[in-house]
Amino acid sequence: MLIRNLGSTEPEPSTLIKVVGEGYPTIAALAMLCANAITDPPSEVELSELSDEAKTLLVTAQQRGTFEIRATKVSFDSTERFLAICVETEPEVFLMFRRKAQPRQTIKFFEGFVQLCRHGLMMHHLQKDFSLSSKGYQLAESLNASDFETFAAFAIEAEG
Repeated sequence: MLIRNLGSTEPEPSTLIKVVGEGYPTIAALAMLCANAITDPPSEVELSELSDEAKTLLVTAQQRGTFEIRATKVSFDSTERFLAICVETEPEVFLMFRRKAQPRQTIKFFEGFVQLCRHGLMMHHLQKDFSLSSKGYQLAESLNASDFETFAAFAIEAEG
C-alpha cells in the first residue's frame, strides 16, 4: 500500500523509513513518468532510442504485457535488495531481471524499464503493477524475440 503522506514535507520518521524501505519513491517516479506520457504524449519512439534491455523487456512481455516491481528486503546481500523488474510471461509465471552477481546488468534492465515508461510504452495501474500500453504492445509485436535471446537469458524464473 502506498503511504498517504508520501508527499508530506514532514513525515514521521517511522513512516519515512517504511516508505523508502519499500521503494515507493522510485515506484512513484515511474508512475509519474507513465502519467506524464498520458497527459503529454511523447513523439513516436525510434527503436534506436531504446536500449537492448528495454527491447528485451518488450519482447518478453509480448503475450501478457504485465510487469511488477519487486523487492526483497531481508536479503543479506545488498544487490539482492535492488528493485527488480518482473515480467509475467504466462498466468502466475514471472521472469525476474535481477541477478546478485551482476548488479550492473540488473540496473541496465531497470533503466530500460524507465525508458519504456518515459516513451509512453507502459501504463501504471496500482502500487507495483504496470503493463504495456497499446503503443507498447504494438512496438513489442514488431520486434523479433530471437534478436534478444542473449539478453533474455539474464532473467530467472520467479515465484508468482
